[in-house]
Amino acid sequence: MRKTFSPERLREIIWDVGHRYPILPEGDAIALLMVHPRMGHATWHVRERSPEDVRRQHGGAFSNASLVVRVYDVTDIIFDGFNAHMFFDLDVGKPAGNYYFTVDCLARNYLAEIGLRNPQGMFHPLSRSNAAFFDRDRPSGNYQTTGLFVGKSLHRIFPVENIFDAPVYERMNHELAGVVRGKALSVAVVFLGIDHISGFSGPLGHFIENLSTRIEKFVGATRLFSSPLREPRISGGPLLAAVDALSAEVVTDVRAAHRQKPFHIVHCHDWYSSAVGLAIKREFSIPMVLTLHSTEHERLQGNEMNSLSLSICRREKEAVVGADLVIVPHLSTRQQVIALYEAPPEKVVTVPDALDEKSPDLPQTVAHVRGRIGLSEEAPTALFAGEISHAAGADLLADALPTVCRNHRSAQFIFAGNGPLKGELQTRILHAGIGDRCRFLGDVSKETFDAILGASDFVVIPARTWQDESLARAAIARGRPVLTTHQAGIKCIVHGENGLVTFDNPGSIVWGIQEMLHNPLQGSMLRFAARKRVGGTPSVEIVAVQHYMYYEMLLKRIEGVQDA
Repeated sequence: MRKTFSPERLREIIWDVGHRYPILPEGDAIALLMVHPRMGHATWHVRERSPEDVRRQHGGAFSNASLVVRVYDVTDIIFDGFNAHMFFDLDVGKPAGNYYFTVDCLARNYLAEIGLRNPQGMFHPLSRSNAAFFDRDRPSGNYQTTGLFVGKSLHRIFPVENIFDAPVYERMNHELAGVVRGKALSVAVVFLGIDHISGFSGPLGHFIENLSTRIEKFVGATRLFSSPLREPRISGGPLLAAVDALSAEVVTDVRAAHRQKPFHIVHCHDWYSSAVGLAIKREFSIPMVLTLHSTEHERLQGNEMNSLSLSICRREKEAVVGADLVIVPHLSTRQQVIALYEAPPEKVVTVPDALDEKSPDLPQTVAHVRGRIGLSEEAPTALFAGEISHAAGADLLADALPTVCRNHRSAQFIFAGNGPLKGELQTRILHAGIGDRCRFLGDVSKETFDAILGASDFVVIPARTWQDESLARAAIARGRPVLTTHQAGIKCIVHGENGLVTFDNPGSIVWGIQEMLHNPLQGSMLRFAARKRVGGTPSVEIVAVQHYMYYEMLLKRIEGVQDA
């Protein structure tokens, strides 16, 4: 009867045989492995005659040479034996063995050679190992929220700005399965400003401009028609007459553009743009989409209607009746349009506005803000904001900075606020030789504070006593981790998730800042900010996706009616 062994027993036997009767390499060999990101392992075997052959070939040059393992940094290069970024030697001495070693630079490719090194530093390799990648020992600080949508049913591929918006794209993919006609759309977007607030240079105008640009990524082509009035009108006659005259001008422009390259849809924003859409629809029989960002009833906020308001309401109703699809930003607006303007419920859909997104030229870039206050545009930057006092721990931060700056050659720090210790801390920092890496801004305006918060990599609250949470919450909302102390009592900071919690002493502050400078939380904070954006006000990109979805569904419905 043949005896069988369990897999565990077979592994034990193989292990024992390998140790008792190892198979020696026929030639010289060395292998390099990563144990963990900061530790490597080299194992080698050199034939006894190999060092003697080298000594004999080179005369006396290697007569007193020792056997070493040389480890090279070969990241992003084709290694030729001499072009490594850096190297270090392990004095091993033995012709066969293994060696554990540590590395300081992570996310690099390393390669090892076993060879002879003479007292003059000349090195002759005997064997070269494979290249091994030593990974990071913490999450990468290079975190992106962008992605690529690949539609299964939709058969479309396009970049997306926020991977956490995936549910919206999945809904689009599901809703448009079998609907999309396989050809690009062309949309005429009409927005005529009627005053300096609601005009093209205001928040609504910037939103519509951004929206039209984003929609183009999905539909194929959009063209925005806008000719804002030069001055605001307040009385009934002049305003309506000016809108009519302006509409006639824009109709001419849209008509000429349509004849050159036909539009599939004309999309008008608010009542004062609707006359253009109605005229184009009648003349060319193309569908009209109307967006009412608000109704006249909402704008009055309970005030009594005058003759102008009544005229605007009539125009809004005429536009709603004539449109093939009405888009509103809120459920309450939808209920008004259905109840007051007698719109069929299936004709009115809700797509939120994203008016809080600023126009492209308003946000100040990180590089611009840092450069404006004389700091490096690329170096990591920490922000202290508040009273520069003993209670707020400003002196603890100042005590920690010489050590931090010595260990981290590029870190820089911003102090925003005033307080009794400001002059003293400025002097101490200057005497420590790190004044060029610190900026004391004093009290700043809200706009300036928002800019420097956005330009900082993390916030430091090294307080000795209880602190208000407003600064920490503002930092979290901007995707910036926070370093604080147990004594500050800031409950919204969870250690290791959206910040670090240390103790109110310089050594603990040094540790926390150095951990922050290695960026352990940047990725998670960016993910948090991205999720928050999805849960709060939607991005312009998501609004554009929903518009594209309704465009395709509208055209499919109209084509179905025509075919029937």
